[in-house]
This record gives sequence, C-alpha cells and structure tokens, in this order.
Amino acid sequence: MKEEQKIKEYKIKVPVYATEKVSVNFTYEEAISRLEKELEIYSENKDIKRVAFRRSNKTQQKVIQKIETFRQQIGEEAEAIPALLLKVTTYNTNLLDGYTEEPDGSIKVFEKRTKLGSEKNYMLFYPNFVGVVPNMQANWLVFTYIDTNKIDSEMINTTKLVISSVLNLKHVQITREDILEKIKKTSVPIFQIRYTGIVNDINGVKDEYLKYLIKSKLKKDKSETFENIPFKLAQELLGEDDQINEYQIREAKFVYGNSEYKLVKKLLKSIPEEYNEFDILVEEARNIYEEAAEHTFTDHFVLFEDQMDKMYNQDFIVEKIAPIITNYIVSYDV
Repeated sequence: MKEEQKIKEYKIKVPVYATEKVSVNFTYEEAISRLEKELEIYSENKDIKRVAFRRSNKTQQKVIQKIETFRQQIGEEAEAIPALLLKVTTYNTNLLDGYTEEPDGSIKVFEKRTKLGSEKNYMLFYPNFVGVVPNMQANWLVFTYIDTNKIDSEMINTTKLVISSVLNLKHVQITREDILEKIKKTSVPIFQIRYTGIVNDINGVKDEYLKYLIKSKLKKDKSETFENIPFKLAQELLGEDDQINEYQIREAKFVYGNSEYKLVKKLLKSIPEEYNEFDILVEEARNIYEEAAEHTFTDHFVLFEDQMDKMYNQDFIVEKIAPIITNYIVSYDV
C-alpha cells in the first residue's frame, strides 16, 4: 500500500507588542478613526519625511514608504471589537552590492539609489480597554504576522518602527521588580540562565610565539536550564553575582507557555578599593552593573503547503490572528 504523502507545514509566528496605557476619554470607534487618520497623513503627505532605519556601522537603510489600513471586526458579531489591519510597504536602499537575474538571463546590478521593496508586511492593531469608568485605561496590542517569506528580526523591526517612529507611541516599559512580581508563583515551568563573556587568555600559547602576540581572547559561554524550579530558588540564583563577575553578562529567562520574561545583567566595570593618605580604607571595592528587563509574547499557527495561496489573504490573516488575541488577553497577567 502506497504511503500517503504528508503535507508540508510551516510555523507562522505572531509576536505581540503592547503600547503604554493611557486614560480613556474616547470610544473604540474614535480610537480606530484616530489611528486611521494618522497613518493616512503619513502615507499621503509627501512633505512628511519617511521613517528610516540604519543599523550601526551599516550603509543599507530600511524606509517605511506607506501604510494602508483595513478595518476588521474581532469576535462574535454582537460583541465584536473593531481592529485595524495594517499593510506596510517598505524598501531597502543604499544597496552597494547586489543584483537581480531574470529567467531570460538578463541581469540588473543594484545602484546606490535602487529600492528593493516589500509591500505585504502585515500587523494588526487591536484596541485594549481595561478597567471601568472613570478609571478605564487603554492601549494598543500589536500582533505581527511573520509569514514564510519574512525574516523574524526584520519584521519585528518594521513593527517597532511603525509603533515608535511613525505613530510616536511608547512601548510598555517593564522593570525587574515588575517581572518578579508577575511571576511570583510556587514554581517556574522553564527557567534558563546563560552566562557569556570574553576574557584575555594566553594559556596554550607557546613561549616562542608570545613576543609576537598582540591579542588573545577567549569567549566563555555557559547555560543552565531548570524545570519547575521553586520561584524562591530561582530568585536566589538571580541574587548571586559571582558568575556575572566571572563571565560579564547574565541573561535569565522565565518561560510560561507563550510568554517569556527576560532579565539581563551586565558587569560594566569594577572599582578597586580606595585608601586615603593614612592608608585607611575609605571606599570598598565594588562592581557597577547595568540591568534590563523585557517581556515578549509569541504565539503561532500552522500554515499548510496547500494553503500558501491564502498567505496574503487578509480574511485568512485575521482569522488566524483572532484566537491568538484571545489567548494573549487571557494570559495577559501571567
């Protein structure tokens, strides 16, 4: 009996970003209308400078050319919430190396002003109202659709540019204390710690080569993964700085299903003991650290190969994102 061929499937990621909450003095309809108007002004007014992004020490530049909007309804008809699907057109320019080759063999080499465009970058803006009047607040939940033709980091970068640079909205800022308060449970499903660092190291260099040696670096990388560790023990591990001092950087991740909380602590410099003229200790040795916190929520759905023709169908995109919206809201305070 001939074995039935399995249909190939693709995992479509949908990371979620939240803007800062503001006090509500508007309706769902007004929120959507304002967003539409701002994006229309950006796209239609040629006097507005296009938002552009260039990575450090790179010549290539990404530009947000225009943004089209499409109204959607999320949920059952009687209780549906209006949302806005964005179709973002971007292009990369300052491409100093590259070319295209057509099926007939003709080649076109990129010039500095060549624009390599992409017009199907989708994200859904969902208005999230929390609380009751007069203390109600609202923010935007932004669901990024990373299709099979997109690089995750590039699509995420596009979303962040739209949020912060086109719309001038602020991302939710989260602190170490916020994270520890949110995850204060009896145990952590997955707790990961990674230590990394670069140190000078001449071990293993033979004596006859030492006089020619100008640099010898050793990259150190250590990771540990714990499952269902009690929160108290995880917190104790975060309180130990010995290995940060040895490795320079500690990245800790708390993973709860689709939610991931990350705490990064870096050793910036070590200040030695300080003595006065009478050889009396006036300041003890200490280390200066930098800390950062981040919360990400990434869900996904499966796209089968025989659905590829629907990949950019807007109804299909919204149909697949809708249950992810529900999942996110249910998990919001995890």
